[in-house]
Amino acid sequence: MQQVNRVVLFTSSCLAMPTIDLLLQAKLLVAVVFVDDEAQHQQHELQQLHAQCEALNISLSSWNNNEQLIAQLDQWHASIAVSCFTARALDDELINFFHGQAYGLCCGLAKSHQWANSLYWQIRTLQNELPITLHRLNSNENTALQPVAIHPFDTYQSLSLRVASVLAPALVNVMTKLSTITWQPLNEKNDASDTAKPITREDITLSFKNHSANDFVAAAKAGNPLYGGFILVTKLGEFNVLQASTIEQNGFIEPAGTILTINKSAGLVVQTKQGAVALDIISSQFGCISGYRFASLANVSAGMQL
Repeated sequence: MQQVNRVVLFTSSCLAMPTIDLLLQAKLLVAVVFVDDEAQHQQHELQQLHAQCEALNISLSSWNNNEQLIAQLDQWHASIAVSCFTARALDDELINFFHGQAYGLCCGLAKSHQWANSLYWQIRTLQNELPITLHRLNSNENTALQPVAIHPFDTYQSLSLRVASVLAPALVNVMTKLSTITWQPLNEKNDASDTAKPITREDITLSFKNHSANDFVAAAKAGNPLYGGFILVTKLGEFNVLQASTIEQNGFIEPAGTILTINKSAGLVVQTKQGAVALDIISSQFGCISGYRFASLANVSAGMQL
């Protein structure tokens, strides 16, 4: 008699919901385990995901204590673990419970619990594609899943939603054919440090003097909405930019920080270290408004230093 795969999904995010739905339809899912995170935005998602799983009558548990959770896993007769959009890594005790059948979904070169950082840096560094792999945890083996194209207009949020949509059928396909999957050794030459490093305040703080127009555009997309775009340091103080666009330049280049244009069509256009940028959407003490309206309320004009 063929052994039935009984999958327990470990997650911290609502992005796992498409995967949960398809695993449930394929009669592979036995339970979901919530992996807590102290970050406020993750806690909110966790509450939403909890409500959705309860509505689908899915067995729920939380990873607070290994002994209690392992006893619960044993009662469920769980045979496979999948770590999907988790806030932290599964530890060795939990992984060993599954006897080589614990897997983690990885975005880019990052580890499975670093997915949020990886999505941010893929957009921030202007990558065209996000590779997705399924890693056999505590081993050096993985298998490639369907990569996700990164659109020039993608924000962190839009890319996250598309990754969730693409991952769900790809993962279910692997789970139904697990015994026939060809596992490949991890490429030890690949260095994931830059593609999964934690995002610091310094990373999301930009200035006209030190960053280019392309830097502004990429940072706004990568940080929207999770980090409020990016923090812009100006002579008026700091404020957040959620959307920016590069502007073609002809003729003389002004010093970085010089306001080049303010009008309804172009908005608020400023010279950067390299290239001109339109600050399309700004969040400040005036609210979340267009660059043009911000310039009017801040009483700045073309030729001034911002």
